[in-house]
Amino acid sequence: KISVLLLLLTVGGTYIMAGNSTGKNRTRNPQPDRVYLIVNDTITNGEIEINQEVKFIIPAYASGKNFDFQVNSDISYFSFGHFVNDESKKLFFQAWLEEIEAKRLSARTDSLRKAYVNTSSEQKDSVSALILKAEERLIELNVNIPVLYGKAREKEIEYWQSASADETAKFQKKIKLFKDSIQQISDLHSRQTANINQKNQDTITFYKSSPKAVIETDETSGIIYKIQIGAYKGKVPPTAIKSIKKISILRKVENYKDGNGITIYATGNLKRYQEAVIMQNQVKQEGIKNAAIIAFQKGKKITVNEARKLNDEL
Repeated sequence: KISVLLLLLTVGGTYIMAGNSTGKNRTRNPQPDRVYLIVNDTITNGEIEINQEVKFIIPAYASGKNFDFQVNSDISYFSFGHFVNDESKKLFFQAWLEEIEAKRLSARTDSLRKAYVNTSSEQKDSVSALILKAEERLIELNVNIPVLYGKAREKEIEYWQSASADETAKFQKKIKLFKDSIQQISDLHSRQTANINQKNQDTITFYKSSPKAVIETDETSGIIYKIQIGAYKGKVPPTAIKSIKKISILRKVENYKDGNGITIYATGNLKRYQEAVIMQNQVKQEGIKNAAIIAFQKGKKITVNEARKLNDEL
């Protein structure tokens, strides 16, 4: 016994399990096994804490989702599995969830606005309260989402700045193969859809045609006019938030950041300048005295004069 104990004492940090007998003389309420730890030739007992880092795991419903997240000019991610930093993956996932929430909330507020127009005067207050609450959450989300994405990007950039050229090259090759596989799946789906459409076209259906109204569109130029109701750098002033909430009861208010980091709040989605002028006057009457017309061509902001020239409206 002495030899065995001396042998154990020579090895630091050895665990010895001491428990109740498994024989016939076991008591009715046996005590649980105790853990003894030999540290520096001293036998101690007590709870042993094992400090293990808990790894963040993407839930199953989201693990197969694809996206396009540009980390820097050389690195882009297309799935959650491409993240190399566990904390940044967690931040990105949070932003991803909040972006989904923002889209659903935006659709819900659109429905509430339609309901507000048709509801009775007794119910308008309750509906407007729901719209204001939804808009308040949307503003919070639209401020928070880019911050979370930015923090996730910063942590990943920090990793790749210290990575070797060989590691970066291997990762880029891996990403290219992944991206190519996505493209192949997309191409296969397109071919299958085209085959289905072709089969449908081969079936001749006779029907009585009726004249359709010709709707004038301006899709070729891609010009869209909006009414800017505010532009702010940094935190939006409380008075401005109040005005935005007020106008959002009847109008859908969007916000985005321009190239200078200025948050623009705007409403409307108009294809004609004269329509924009009418809405601008309406918005001014609703309390936004500095409402201004802004223009976009296929998502890119241009001057109003450029937009009117392209539409031949001067």
